[in-house]
Amino acid sequence: MNTAENASLRILSLEDSELDAELILRELKQGGLEFVSTRVQNGDDFERALAEFRPGLVLADYKLPTFNGAQALAMARERCPDVPVIIISGAVGEETAVELLKNGATDFVLKDRIHGRLVPAVHRALREVAERDARCQAEADLRALNEQLEQRVVDRTRELWAKNAIMEEDLDMARELQMAFLPQHFPTLPRGVEQAASAVKFCSIFHPTSSVSGDFFNVVRVSDTAVGVFICDVMGHGVRAALVTAMMRALEEQLGELAGNPGALLTEMNRALRGILRQLGTTLFTTACYIIVDVANGRLTFANAGHPSPLLLHGSPRGVEPITARRVPGPALGLIDDVEYITHELPIAAGDRILAFTDGLFEVENANAEPFSVDRLRELIRSRAGLPLAELLQDVFDEVEHFAEGQEFSDDVCLIGMEISRLAASAA
Repeated sequence: MNTAENASLRILSLEDSELDAELILRELKQGGLEFVSTRVQNGDDFERALAEFRPGLVLADYKLPTFNGAQALAMARERCPDVPVIIISGAVGEETAVELLKNGATDFVLKDRIHGRLVPAVHRALREVAERDARCQAEADLRALNEQLEQRVVDRTRELWAKNAIMEEDLDMARELQMAFLPQHFPTLPRGVEQAASAVKFCSIFHPTSSVSGDFFNVVRVSDTAVGVFICDVMGHGVRAALVTAMMRALEEQLGELAGNPGALLTEMNRALRGILRQLGTTLFTTACYIIVDVANGRLTFANAGHPSPLLLHGSPRGVEPITARRVPGPALGLIDDVEYITHELPIAAGDRILAFTDGLFEVENANAEPFSVDRLRELIRSRAGLPLAELLQDVFDEVEHFAEGQEFSDDVCLIGMEISRLAASAA
């Protein structure tokens, strides 16, 4: 065995000729290779050396008395398939050489061409091994990285599922709280009578497009003979809009002393909302309308802040008219400082109905991107005006939903109906 200090290459030589073995080793050393080597001369020793010596390169003579290079190649391919095998022979036919290369030999060198041919063949074989090892290492690193990434995705997905579950719980709680803000029972006139005996009756449909809504409404008792309906629609959707509806609910309660004056109430709401939004440094607005019906004097008072005009359905003679001011209605709340909203009046009669709604009801589109439109909504209400109030509201909503042809509503929908059964003479 020949050794070289700090050598890393281990060469197994299958060669029965002492002279040829020395020639091969000398050629390798002159070629600048550092290695340790061992030589065997038969199949049994070759098989044992593969297992015990664990070579990084095999140099095999093709023809030995009891063993040959083809057998050695087959054994090396089976025992250590990644180790390169170079066949060295004194004379062999071209067909045999081609067959050896097909069976996995790395190279084939004739003994009379060892000088100048063997060392390049070894370098090429070792380079191929290094490239293959580098490729395998890169593939292993890539697999490990993919496994890490997959695990991170699994972990991140688990975290997101957990966070989403918490968020869903929070949204469910927010929805429950928001629904709790809406009227659970409508006021009656006179106070304390059953809903069926009240001078005013109410119905509503509330249809948020997500867990929480940017629409809000409330019905409040203003006096022993008057009730007020407040409706608003916050810009946008989802949690942000829902938070503003909570602010509107709080402002409505805070400004309760102005409940009898629609214009004053919207004016103070705008002032308060502008102050809050100024602190937040954001642009946000909400349309709103506040209507008061007083059965004592047969009057309807209202103020509008950029909200779709409610509709007044006359009981006799039948007709539908928008509840709107002669002048341009005031801007939406939260946009402009120091806006003075004006209170307007209209006469009402027993049998009249009032429908207030948000724009989600008529802006819904069908499959052809055609909006339902305000005009179509008014005509629909006019054609259904003879129905009982609750049936009228449900029929209108169903028709709009049918128009959408399965398309999801793009905006929240709020629809409130009020029916004036009788005026003050028989209300007390």
